Amino acid sequence: MEGQKRLVRSKKNRMLLGVLGGIAEYLDVDPTLVRLIFVVLLVFQPVAMTLLYFLAALVIPEESGEEKPVEERFNDIIRETEKVFSGEEKNDLVKALAVILILVGVLYLLAFTFPIFFVLRVPSVNVLLAILLLVLGIVLLLRGG
Repeated sequence: MEGQKRLVRSKKNRMLLGVLGGIAEYLDVDPTLVRLIFVVLLVFQPVAMTLLYFLAALVIPEESGEEKPVEERFNDIIRETEKVFSGEEKNDLVKALAVILILVGVLYLLAFTFPIFFVLRVPSVNVLLAILLLVLGIVLLLRGG
């Protein structure tokens, strides 16, 4: 049983809760690739992907290997999430979110302006939403958190 590979939340390749880093380690791929795939999926299905991420964090055990009750795991996830969003890492996360918002806004504007060049058309997104994403991203980037 010792040589068997297990899916666990990573402690060394973690940005938030270690879910994506753990998946990358399990699949023996670069964690950045898994994160990029997640971000793309997050753009198209934000609610579902956010819910899946936190459910995975709840279900997948930490790398330490000790089994904890679900209530204790839930409390650990809440504490770690609060720590990430209130600590020094906050500026890096806000900057990353700002850049993602700007990129999504630009892509939506380009898709709306030049629909011929884009295979993926997003008919429900209008110019106002694209501009809102751009402005929100720029404000977050300028404020720095």
